[in-house]
Formats: sequence, C-alpha cells, structure tokens
Amino acid sequence: MIRWINGKRKTDLSTETEALRAEIEALIGRFKTVQFACVSEDNEPLASYAPFVRQDGDFYIYVSALAPHTTCLKTTPVASLLFIEEEQTSRNLFARLRLILQCSVEEVGRGSADYEEVLDRFADKFGPTIAMLRQLPDFSLLKLEITSGRFVKGFGAAYTVTDKAFNQLQQIIGK
Repeated sequence: MIRWINGKRKTDLSTETEALRAEIEALIGRFKTVQFACVSEDNEPLASYAPFVRQDGDFYIYVSALAPHTTCLKTTPVASLLFIEEEQTSRNLFARLRLILQCSVEEVGRGSADYEEVLDRFADKFGPTIAMLRQLPDFSLLKLEITSGRFVKGFGAAYTVTDKAFNQLQQIIGK
C-alpha cells in the first residue's frame, strides 16, 4: 500500500506516522464526548456536543430529535468534529493540540445489526442510561464517517488527515 508522508511516497507506515497516529488516538481517547459543528437547512451554523463511540474508524452519536443539532445533522448531513486539548494542560493557548475531522453523516436504521451492535457499545461505555434512552422513540443513531481532517500539534506542526485509520498523514508546509 502506498502512503504519502510529508509529500514523500512511502510504501510502509513510517515511524513518524506511527507516532502521529498514536498521538491522535491518545487525544481521542481522552474524551467521552465530541464537540461538533453542523449547518442548518437555512445555512445557520450550530455548535454542540454529544457522547460518542467509535467502531471501525467511524464515530457514532445517539441523539434526540428534540435537540436542534439532530435536525441539522439529518437535513444537512455533514459535521465538523473537534477534539481539543484542555486549556489547563496546554502550554500555549494559541497552539492547543487538536484534531478537526470533516465527516459525512448517515442515520443508522433501528433494528439493523449495526444499530444493535453500536448501541451495545454505548451501553458498555456509558452504562444504564443507554437502556433508558433505547426506549425513547425520538433518539437516532448517527454514523459520522471521516472525509478529511487536520491534526495540529502546535505552531508549524499541522497534518492533513485523509483516512479514518489515520494512516495517511501529510505535513502542511507554509508558502
């Protein structure tokens, strides 16, 4: 498999890529919820958050129809996810470690094998609250699939993300 790292063709994952990938996974691993932005049908931006689980590199959120973000995500099925270093631990607030992921959004049908499997993962991660939420008819399971992204380690250290396994990272070089 061919990969591109810092503009150079590589046939195997380099040590640098493995280290970056580990940093990305560690950053995501710090969180039980994800911050995200979406756009309404009227082109109005909306920021929100939701608890999430990951499966096969995709992110899943379980959201209520009563929340404005659910309508946004269903009518304009794109989202931008944000995982960002906590202010208290950041060495420089202008250069916080962060991962921004552009995603397509798709509703997972109730009763499908994926629906049950992912909700079981939610129950494992979030406990008995999920059993109660599963009974509510207004909740929807949404799959957020990475289409692109950016991992920022700090000043002059930003990388494009082009795959959900974080194997294809390319450093962004200023002009």
